[in-house]
Amino acid sequence: MFSLIPKEVRFYDYFEQQSKHILNAAALLHDLCHNFSDARAKTHRIKEVEHAGDQVTHEIVKKLNTTFITPIDREDIHDLATRLDDVLDYIEAAAERLVVYRIKEPTSACRAMADVIVKTTEAMDRAIRCLRNMDPGFHEHAVEVNRLENSADNLLRDSLAALFDEQGDPSRSSSGRRSTRRWRSSPTAARTSRTSSKGSSSRWPEPGPPACSASSSSSSSSLSSSTSSTGSTTPPTRSRPSFPRAS
Repeated sequence: MFSLIPKEVRFYDYFEQQSKHILNAAALLHDLCHNFSDARAKTHRIKEVEHAGDQVTHEIVKKLNTTFITPIDREDIHDLATRLDDVLDYIEAAAERLVVYRIKEPTSACRAMADVIVKTTEAMDRAIRCLRNMDPGFHEHAVEVNRLENSADNLLRDSLAALFDEQGDPSRSSSGRRSTRRWRSSPTAARTSRTSSKGSSSRWPEPGPPACSASSSSSSSSLSSSTSSTGSTTPPTRSRPSFPRAS
């Protein structure tokens, strides 16, 4: 649509660039789970991708600080940038726990969750690429992300139940539960990214009834395997740059 006042469309480039980082991190996590040799080096590569994603987030902040007319609401840019960064953070944290908790070999549930994470990030990437042209096909991808997130929920419940069956004492399996829930956060964060994108897409013509309800989430991720009884360490929370609100 023609506009007398030009809008800064570089935000779409940043979102798509961040989505590529997420796809890369998910693929590395998948490889880590299905081929657990040299786990520390693979985890380090995921951390490097996560650091690259942080740089994209900082660029979005800088651009938002200097842009008068944005292509979508500033609040939507804030939410989407934050949620995409969350996806990378959770993927990196899940991989780190495989090393911190001295996982000997990922379980079948762990590998299944990695598969779900890859499929979820692929659907999320397709949704992100609909933003630039306001493609109504976004809704189809949003539904797929929601379906995969429900699959992750089921996988989380099954893996936790199996964990207690194998290690009846809850105190012995506490680190396994924390690792499992951290893995579960990756599909949840991807779904929340879809929700943030949907905030922008709510201005588009709806092809039919709403594809799926928005929800805010931030829970913990899935999977785990044979863990040792070592104490748990929680990675420090990271401060996130604040975004200015439109005056």
